[in-house]
Amino acid sequence: MKRSKTDRAEIVEYVPQTTTEPEQEIDCLENVPQSQSNTSVADPRIESRISGQLQSIVQVKESAESSWKEITSVSTVSKNGAGFYLSRPCAVGRLVTIVIPMPQELRAYDHFEKLYPVLGLVQYCNEGLVNNVKCYHVGVAFIGKQVPASFKENPLQNYRITGMSQTGLWSITEMDSEFKTRRHPRFWVEIDVSITILHNERKEIYRDQAVTQNIGKSGASVKSSLDANVNDKVKFAYKELDFYTVAVVRARKEIEGQTPTLHLEFLDNEFPIEKLRTVRREAAAAKTQDNGQQKAFTQARPDAEPAAVEYEQY
Repeated sequence: MKRSKTDRAEIVEYVPQTTTEPEQEIDCLENVPQSQSNTSVADPRIESRISGQLQSIVQVKESAESSWKEITSVSTVSKNGAGFYLSRPCAVGRLVTIVIPMPQELRAYDHFEKLYPVLGLVQYCNEGLVNNVKCYHVGVAFIGKQVPASFKENPLQNYRITGMSQTGLWSITEMDSEFKTRRHPRFWVEIDVSITILHNERKEIYRDQAVTQNIGKSGASVKSSLDANVNDKVKFAYKELDFYTVAVVRARKEIEGQTPTLHLEFLDNEFPIEKLRTVRREAAAAKTQDNGQQKAFTQARPDAEPAAVEYEQY
């Protein structure tokens, strides 16, 4: 289904106002030390993403009347997120617009359009240098093409991720305040963990097999039916990486009809997030290799059913 001109104009105007040279952006530092980071919050990227250089337009609104644009090369992209470089910083928690010649297999809509306009929630903006020129590596989480009413009213509105929709894009909600820089960034990844609480007054031990929403070195948000309240201490375990620690419940959020969310701070040990990322990337590489072998097998046998192609999430 083709989008109307009015529908497209609502997301972005295509004429660029400023440009940056793509060849200057490729070598920009991707892993900037925390002390150089402009801002860093929850980063959903935990898996490998598809690398490439897709020339795109990024639009950032500073107010209802003011905005700026840059032509840039998107260096990594998946169905629900992308990374690219800009000459100016973007505020974490704000929405920006990207118009990208997205590969058809990564699209959630507009499968046959030449360009793919999408709104992205800024997850991090790290400062770096390329050829002694300052630049910013920006990571965004795609939320789709529907412009939130609150963004139309106030382009400086802050948002946070609440989960993933059935389309494979991220769901967001408004925030009342700006993001505060975390001591350690969080990564949106679901892993099976164990949480145990001891009720001393009842001398009873309760254990729950929970699932994380996000996790970082110093804490995690988990979906758990455990009867734990704010300031309770629990034991947190992730056996796959032999990680065990005592954690304190800093917040408990309940929504009717859903499993409660516990926000935990680790007290004894830091979670080995880099080790988890390495394990995930190795698994993704192995899956890609297996898919390649299956593809070769399929080509050798025309009657064989094609192997399914799976893309890692942002």
